[in-house]
Amino acid sequence: MRFDENALQQVRETRFLIDRVDDWIYSEFDPHIGQRILDVGCGLGNLVGRLCDRELVVGVDTDMASIETLRGIYSGSERVRLFCMDICSDQARSLDRFALDTAISINVLEHVEDDVCALANMGDLVVPGGYVITIVPAHPWLYGSIDRAIGHLRRYDKASMAAALTRAHLVPVMQKYINLAGALGWFVNSRLLRKSVPPTDQLKAFNRMVPLLRRLEQAIPVPVGISLLTIARKAE
Repeated sequence: MRFDENALQQVRETRFLIDRVDDWIYSEFDPHIGQRILDVGCGLGNLVGRLCDRELVVGVDTDMASIETLRGIYSGSERVRLFCMDICSDQARSLDRFALDTAISINVLEHVEDDVCALANMGDLVVPGGYVITIVPAHPWLYGSIDRAIGHLRRYDKASMAAALTRAHLVPVMQKYINLAGALGWFVNSRLLRKSVPPTDQLKAFNRMVPLLRRLEQAIPVPVGISLLTIARKAE
């Protein structure tokens, strides 16, 4: 699939403008995180920085520049190990030596041609009873110009993600849509206005609203969200 590499890089960099969204997402799956964690598609380290107090964080990404950047940041830490590799490759199987108990991918599977292979490999790399945690773009009907520009192959709903997990021999434990307001913004910018990236000024304004939106969704679960959180387990 052809996509705009500049648009994808811009989205990666502007992700830091919505750090409160990352706080929100992290809080949702934090209770299920163990001590030896695989971060699939670690990128520029949004998640690694939140996990580096754990016993071990193994970050993998297909972009060597991102891995080298993170190696420079965490060069003095024995708790962070970083590798340039594809989670769908045979090379990824070598990570089983780390006895991982949790595998996490945030906004990665939608870029992967064989998402079932990625999920299966993540499951293979965690110990029996370990968790596989995913955040993916939600709702196929939201797919639009931004998705195409940044290389999204698909968006998911609960049924399609549960089916992929079943094929990967993982057991869904919990699924939850997150961030209704973000979905509305995505619909306007990607489906109606046909932009290639979310506007920076909107991201900054939205980040200021996150604490209120988060409290509202904690009180009233929403049927629609920009993201789908899924917690799955490997059978014991």
